[in-house]
Amino acid sequence: MANQASAVSIPQADDFLSRSIDLANLSLESLSKLRTLFHSISQLSKDNTTACELAVIGSHLADEWANTIDCEREDLERLEGEH
Repeated sequence: MANQASAVSIPQADDFLSRSIDLANLSLESLSKLRTLFHSISQLSKDNTTACELAVIGSHLADEWANTIDCEREDLERLEGEH
């Protein structure tokens, strides 16, 4: 038997949507702080040390995740605006 999603009321769905947007916003704030931390670490050493290289990679990963979450948040906000 295929998995089926259970039905929820419109107020429950609206609440879920709102909480999802809040979580996306919190995630974006956290990733921004993480990106800043990695950037700061990479600036501590100008020679391409392993720590510096890892910090640069961490900063890029934070950017990529932030972009993904931001796109999802925009989709959620569009859904919220339709109600």
